[in-house]
Amino acid sequence: MTNVSPAARFASGQWRGYYRQMRLQFPQQQTMEFADGMVRGEGGDELGPFRIEGQYRRDGDEVRIGWIKTYRGGHSVLYVGSWDGTWIRGTWSLQGGSGDEFGFAPAVAAAAEAVR
Repeated sequence: MTNVSPAARFASGQWRGYYRQMRLQFPQQQTMEFADGMVRGEGGDELGPFRIEGQYRRDGDEVRIGWIKTYRGGHSVLYVGSWDGTWIRGTWSLQGGSGDEFGFAPAVAAAAEAVR
């Protein structure tokens, strides 16, 4: 995935958000490093530590992003979403079909929204 314009650039650093599963919402935080259409990072949630690796690109007026979250010694989860300028929102899925939605924002933006 290439052809990423300067407007599509994300802030590398700490990101916070959530994923939903079975009508419940779970917090998640991770570092995300963006460069040359690639995203990498690591983080943790209630299931444990994980690493992420993926790509992003401009698709018309939309910036699409996807990554695989892999738990240490465990399973992997596919995340696919789009950037609205503040949040990355989309869906996650496990091999076999189960999944739900997620949302992430830079830690500063996520904290500001939580205060509202």
